[in-house]
Amino acid sequence: MTNITISATEFSRGLSDFLNQVQYQNQVLDIERGKRVIARVSPVAPVGGFPLNQLDALLANGPQLPAADVEAMASDVQAARTNLLPRPDPWAS
Repeated sequence: MTNITISATEFSRGLSDFLNQVQYQNQVLDIERGKRVIARVSPVAPVGGFPLNQLDALLANGPQLPAADVEAMASDVQAARTNLLPRPDPWAS
């Protein structure tokens, strides 16, 4: 990243162009007012997380439920499904 020092007036007149430089060229802008730097505009760090194509590995290697809990959950889900009422078909005449 490179730093560029510009006046506040210059920054306000070319705001869109300067923001494009920050976003696409990783420029850091030091904004001066009266020979003193009063602000800095810089690219933000990428948001944390992980790539979606690694989701399967994350789930496979993550914490696992004990077998008894898996069976209890499956039983609870089945019980909930049997209590569901069928939805009416909105397209039926």
